[in-house]
Amino acid sequence: MKRKVLIIALIFCGFGISSTYADSHAESGKKFVGATSGYEGREDRLGRSMAVVLKSLNETKPYQHDINDALVKMILTTLQFAKNNDMIEELIASDVEVVRPLLEKVRRNYLRTGKLDTVMVGMIDRTACAYQLFLEIEMKDGERSWQSPFGLILEHTVRLGQHDLTEKEVHDIWIKKRFHAYAEVIGVDLFISEWTEDGKVSIKVLGPTLVAQN
Repeated sequence: MKRKVLIIALIFCGFGISSTYADSHAESGKKFVGATSGYEGREDRLGRSMAVVLKSLNETKPYQHDINDALVKMILTTLQFAKNNDMIEELIASDVEVVRPLLEKVRRNYLRTGKLDTVMVGMIDRTACAYQLFLEIEMKDGERSWQSPFGLILEHTVRLGQHDLTEKEVHDIWIKKRFHAYAEVIGVDLFISEWTEDGKVSIKVLGPTLVAQN
C-alpha cells in the first residue's frame, strides 16, 4: 500500500518538477527542452486513471481494496457459475477459443525465434488481463511467478455466501487448467506449481511439444 502511494506521489511530483522548470524557462525567454512524460495529449486519461486508483485504494472496509478487485471478482463469479452448472470444461474451452488468435500469434513468434521466453511474454507480459490481475510479477527467462490475488476477496465473499470456491479450486481451474490449455495451442509444455498455502504461483516453459516440432 505504502509503495503504491509513493509511486503515485512520485508521478505527480515528476509532473510538478517538469512544470516548474518549464515555467522558469518561459519566464527567462529560453525554450524548455527537458524530458517529457510520454503522456502529452493524454493528460485527461491519466487523470481519470489516477482518480480510479485513488478511489480504489481509499476503500479500506471491509478490507483493503486494490486496483485489481473488479477483475478478481469477475473471475470468481464466472468460476462459481461454471462450478454450479458443471461447466468447467466448457468454460476453459470457450476461453481458449476467444483468445485463440492471440495464442496462434504467440505460437508463430515462438516457432520463429525458438526462444521459450516469447511464450511468457505473449501469454503474460503483454496481456492486460494478466498484468492487471497479477500486480507484481517476478520474471525469469521462460518463467513467471506471482502471488495469488484471489484469497483476500474469497475470504469475504465466502463468508457472505457469494462464493463457495476455495483458492485451491481457483488455482487448479483458472491457472493450471487454463494455462495448460493455452500451452497446447502454442505447442509447448508448461510446469505450473501446485497450490500451496503461501499463495505463490510459478509457471515455467519446459520446451516444445511434439506439435511444435512438426
